[in-house]
Amino acid sequence: MNNFMLGANYWASNAGADMWRHWDPDAVAHDLDLLAQNGMNVLRVFPNWRDFQPVKPAFTGNHALREYIMADDSWPENPYYLDETMLDRFSAFCRMAHERGLRLIVGLLTGWMSGRLYIPSALYEKNVYTDPVALYFEQLFVKGFVLRMKNEPAIYAWDLGNECNCMDEAKNRVEASNWTAAIVHAIRAYDPQRPIVSGMHSLELEGVWNIQDQGEWTDILTTHPYPFWVEHCQFDKLTDYRTLLHATAQTKYYASVSHKPCLVEEIGSMGPMIASDNRAAGFLKANLWSNWAHGSPGVLWWCANEQAHLDAAPYDWKMFERELGMLNAQREPKPVLLAMKDFAGQMQKLNLDLPQAKRDAVCILSHGQDHWGIAYMSFLLAKQAGITLDFAYSGQELPDSPVYFLPSVRGEVMNKRPYEKLKQKVRDGAVLYISMNDGAFSEFEAFTGLQVEDARRAPLQGTFNWNGQALPYRKTYQAMFNPTRAEVLAAQEDENPLFTVASYGKGRVYFLNFPLAELQGLGAVPAKHPVILSLST
Repeated sequence: MNNFMLGANYWASNAGADMWRHWDPDAVAHDLDLLAQNGMNVLRVFPNWRDFQPVKPAFTGNHALREYIMADDSWPENPYYLDETMLDRFSAFCRMAHERGLRLIVGLLTGWMSGRLYIPSALYEKNVYTDPVALYFEQLFVKGFVLRMKNEPAIYAWDLGNECNCMDEAKNRVEASNWTAAIVHAIRAYDPQRPIVSGMHSLELEGVWNIQDQGEWTDILTTHPYPFWVEHCQFDKLTDYRTLLHATAQTKYYASVSHKPCLVEEIGSMGPMIASDNRAAGFLKANLWSNWAHGSPGVLWWCANEQAHLDAAPYDWKMFERELGMLNAQREPKPVLLAMKDFAGQMQKLNLDLPQAKRDAVCILSHGQDHWGIAYMSFLLAKQAGITLDFAYSGQELPDSPVYFLPSVRGEVMNKRPYEKLKQKVRDGAVLYISMNDGAFSEFEAFTGLQVEDARRAPLQGTFNWNGQALPYRKTYQAMFNPTRAEVLAAQEDENPLFTVASYGKGRVYFLNFPLAELQGLGAVPAKHPVILSLST
């Protein structure tokens, strides 16, 4: 438990993202005292890229580039174009944190923060992921900063930067992966000891910024699971079941697919227009216990201080960014900070070290899905049935498991090699549960004991009987089946099989003829219906 990270994302109370320009060591010391006294052991902090590497181009006639100089027209004091005053301030900050027992996660290339870009003017017209000049200065920044700060004992880990996938547009997965690799290699060249934290949010399985690639290059992945912003999470109260398990589900999803630990690096209620202070405290309390129990290395709140008194952008632009602190405008602990302090105290008294979280089954996410939505709703349904899921992408090597879920399949589902491996695992004795959207399987009848009579795209909804109860279903794709070998456990009103089971080798294949996880996300299925829970097993 002593290693569980409890903390916040930190900007100084007097200046927010301009804290290094408006350095006030007394204000910072007071902030750190209050945070340490209320149970925190980790802060995520940000050397604002604009301020620490204020490099700009200098031109001669005809707009010809002559050289790069500092923003105030001075020559750089070091080969990295880093501002020595800012470096001294950051060193002082590290010492202040260390004196109070606070470890630091340092977001190196913080060019994006709270809705505003903070990149050096030399890079204004350049793509920061692919332009050679941008990559040159980024790697200089990393080298100079890491070399200067690597001996600071307060620094626990290097973070790539705050949500670096928001700084610009990467055209494809290769560009995003190459950029990540370049920055990671630059960090490791000068500090091979400390872990490297992704700092990214909104990662995907089949998109540009991938969970798999972040897992390949970094040591710790990160989620920023704000219910108000993340898809599928805005529909319930902050302290309702589905909302409370959002961070746990997303963090487990990232960790499973990446095969790396995943930190809840930013979480918050998004302020008093979303929930009261007391409700936000309850939300944090539940997330602390749940994510600790599920193996996350920590939970960090966004953010430490209120920012409503600040006038500079982004606080001038963004009302949502102004009232998110754990300390109020008078620097008094809000209920959410007291909840963290209470959790820290309980953990210290209990002195618990949990074994690794148990995995009961693996949920396989397949081609063409809304992967996060399916993962989230599958996790919730499984939890209600007493099952803890890990996740795997169909393009990965499948881990061994006694039970597999293949929910809400679409289109081609998966390539041949993983499909054959999955079938072999069932032949060897595993149980597989499939739920159907409009997926297509080869050798379907041999696998499921069902023969397709007809299939068409047409909406259909109705009810089916399960142990004397009428339950709803809804789908946009109708497949009519003839059970050649499968046992029909439930049927539609027209007797078309809706839920079946068939043996396959030593194992069994359960097949549900509608996309249950998608209906859960739409609210079309009761969230806690006991019969639905039995179907999910």
